[in-house]
Parts: sequence; structure tokens; C-alpha cells
Amino acid sequence: MKRRLFNRSFLSLLAAGASWPTAGRAEPGGFPSLVSLVVPFAPGGGADQLAREFANAAQPLIPGTTFVIDNKPGANGAIANRHVARQKPDGSTFLLGTSSTHALGPLLTRSEVDPVADFSPATLLAETSTAWAIQATAPWRNLQEAIAAARKTPMTYGTFGVGSSAHLYGLVLAGATGAKLEHVPYKGSSQAITDLLAGHVDSVFLTTSALDAMAKHGKIRLLAVSGAERTQMLPDVPTFGEQGVPRLEFNGWFGLFGPKGVAAPLLDRLASVARVLADDQGFKNRLVSQGYDWVGSTPSAFGRELTKTIDIYRQIVATTPADELTR
Repeated sequence: MKRRLFNRSFLSLLAAGASWPTAGRAEPGGFPSLVSLVVPFAPGGGADQLAREFANAAQPLIPGTTFVIDNKPGANGAIANRHVARQKPDGSTFLLGTSSTHALGPLLTRSEVDPVADFSPATLLAETSTAWAIQATAPWRNLQEAIAAARKTPMTYGTFGVGSSAHLYGLVLAGATGAKLEHVPYKGSSQAITDLLAGHVDSVFLTTSALDAMAKHGKIRLLAVSGAERTQMLPDVPTFGEQGVPRLEFNGWFGLFGPKGVAAPLLDRLASVARVLADDQGFKNRLVSQGYDWVGSTPSAFGRELTKTIDIYRQIVATTPADELTR
């Protein structure tokens, strides 16, 4: 079964780009034998998980090329962004950028690189919802109880970094409800979850992919999810909007960027790999079970999504006190 699935996917990939040279050869436009996929978060979190899923599934579709995950956490993606932007545009290095690290972060803090001008968008891989979660043993049984408690006594919430999309969700929630929420940033989702379970923070705002396992094991309680509709992975968890909290109808995304100047055939080939995986129902179902809605876009479509996301975040940032965005 696996061999037949591989053959179908590989034939589809060849049909999408039959003129491409074999990866690993020293031919113009070919991928090198080793490709570094830089992840801006620590191992174990949602972004790291998605990067490894993609690398494992994509590797047999680009014969002769090995994908290696390179975790460079810190500064909400700024470290990873800077590293990738400085690499040669020869297809040897790509960044797993997110709406948090690549769209929001540069709006909040000074950056040595421009998220649009200094990168080559390859493909929008997936979208994901963000959830507000508490310990399963916490006294608040639902969203309204948690908000009511936070209006009286400040409640801490952990995220995967200052200036992250999760940080922004907490600010929007506080502004929309009057809840007193104090931000506690971490370098990755796994560290935030560890401290939540240990009782060091009252709650966390993290992607559903990062929270799914603990929720299924009954360790945490999900109060609400972002987005206009409920996520496929957690159909029983209502959105913020359903529960009367506005302004949290947008979701996060994950996509691949190369340094500025990567040749179009390389970007197109990587996008074609993502589209082949979009036709693999088993792969898509596995990703849904982890909290991702797989997309697999063209480079141009991903570029438009980046611009759209930056515009949404810019509007929210403009109406939020500056000191709340940097702590």
C-alpha cells in the first residue's frame, strides 16, 4: 500500500515538473543533496512537528535530497529569519515561517531583515487554530467563568514568544472582555505546556496542534478556539465568536520561505511537492489529527496570503497600546 501511494505521488510530481533536473546533481536549478529546513522554535512544539512531517513526506518526492531540521529558537523567529535571509539562494536553506514569526513579529520589533523583500515565498503549507487552555483541574469550567475570574484577579497566560500571534490573541481577548491577562513568553510551545501543567502559569494561548495530545489525555481543558469556524480536529470546542467574544476570527499559518533570489523552478518544485501531499488523503487526515488544515499553495498565492496577514495584524497593532505589545 505504501509503495503504491508513493508511486502515484511521484508520478504526479513528475507530471507537474518533468523538465526539472534530478535533485542532488550539480545542474542549474537542481536542489543540493542536503537541504536545511530552519524552524524558529525549539524541538517538540507545533512548528517543529509540522516541519518534520513535511520533511519525512517530501524527501522521497525529491530523490537524492535529504531534508535536515535545524531548530533556531528565540526572539519570536528573528534569529531564524536573520539566519535564512543571509544564506545563498541556491535551494540549500528554507525557513518554516509562521504568521507569528514572519508577519506579526516584524511589526512589533526592529528587524535586520524585511519579511517581504528579503525572502522568496515557496508555499503555504497549512493553517491552524489557536486555543486558550487551562489545567484540567483549574476551577474555571468554561470560557465565561475564566473571563469572569480574570476580570477580578490577573491571570497569566503563556505563549511561544513576545510578539507572537498567540501573544496577540491574548491582547485581543483582554481588550474585548476586560479580562486582566499577564503575558509570560517562552521559546517554544512545549516549555509553556510544561509550566502550565506544573502550575507556574494559569493558562496558555497555543496552537491546537501543540495542545492536542495533552487535551486528549485529559491534562488540560480547551476553553475556545480561534477562527470563523470550529477546527476539524476539535469539533466539540466552540470558537470565541460562538461564545460572544469578537475579533478572534483569524487563524495562524505555516509556510516555506527561501532567501531572496531563489530560482523560480526551485520554488515551483517545492510548491508542487506540497500540492502532491494535498492529494494524499492519508497524509491530510494525519495532519488534521494534529491540528493542521493542509493547503499546499503556489508561491504567488503564498505571497498574497503574507501581505493579507500583515495587513490584518497591522490594524490590530495600531489599536493596541505599545507597551502591551513588547512584554
